[in-house]
Amino acid sequence: MRLSAAPADRALHDAAGAWRARDPAHAVAWRQAERAWRAVAFATPTEADVDRVRADEAGHSQVPSPAPAPRARTSRWMMAAVSLLAVLALSFYAPPLVMNFGADHATRTAEHRSVGLQDGSTVELGAASAIGVEFNGSTRAVRLLKGEAFFSVKPGDARAFTVRAGEVSIVVTGTAFNVRLDYGAVAVLVEHGSVEVTMPGTAAKTQVRRSLKAGDQLVSRTDGSIEQSILPVAEAGSWRRHRLFVDGATVGEVINDLRRYDRGWIVVTDEALLRKRVTGLYDLRDPAEALRVLVGPFGAQVRPVPRILTVVSGS
Repeated sequence: MRLSAAPADRALHDAAGAWRARDPAHAVAWRQAERAWRAVAFATPTEADVDRVRADEAGHSQVPSPAPAPRARTSRWMMAAVSLLAVLALSFYAPPLVMNFGADHATRTAEHRSVGLQDGSTVELGAASAIGVEFNGSTRAVRLLKGEAFFSVKPGDARAFTVRAGEVSIVVTGTAFNVRLDYGAVAVLVEHGSVEVTMPGTAAKTQVRRSLKAGDQLVSRTDGSIEQSILPVAEAGSWRRHRLFVDGATVGEVINDLRRYDRGWIVVTDEALLRKRVTGLYDLRDPAEALRVLVGPFGAQVRPVPRILTVVSGS
């Protein structure tokens, strides 16, 4: 959308080209999006388009085209955005749906659910979350497939209770703790008791172990980095009270949480904004307002199309 709106912006074209070249997967994703874009008759401008617009601006065009009226231009891009969403919807939402087929328990957007396990432990599932459960004579294991869950583990069982989220493993006996699985990180926050966390290290095929007690939060990222901090124990699983508390999280991580409570699609056009760090408390009952509060201090704009799309753009 940004390239089509500014075909003469050479810096924007260079940035898009650099992003495509950075990873083969980027180039594949770009081609898929471009095909969908062309399917709704809004093609990404080529270098020839850029040169033509530059020539027009230099006064070489014999018949300058009148600029569309602001209302018409807004409608055009909104129609393009909605059409593109329709074309790409399965690409973005099919993987989570497929993931739910392997789950024993799952929740929908903005839904919370409490699940009782056969040993007397309970798991409270956050919005758009899913777990798989494996209990046998020697094992009590739960895999967090997506989203967030709060575990209250019943003590007195000789079998260790293990929670796996991505490549992170948490082993406990009797305790209560929260686990969140994000696109690029796994976060563990202990309310009471203690847990043993095993996760990948920065070096290839290495493992790191950390012991956490009440109030300890650990964030393990896919790049091997580990962050540990101390938080009020009351904030463990604060989403159960419709509050999202974050301490030093990135804007991108918070937006991923808000996506699980917003029935529309949140699109961020400013990649640098996603890397900003925030500490705050947000109301999950109103994700649109929480989004405004989140990005407002950075001068970003929030433009919603209710229940369909919210576009967040930089200042």
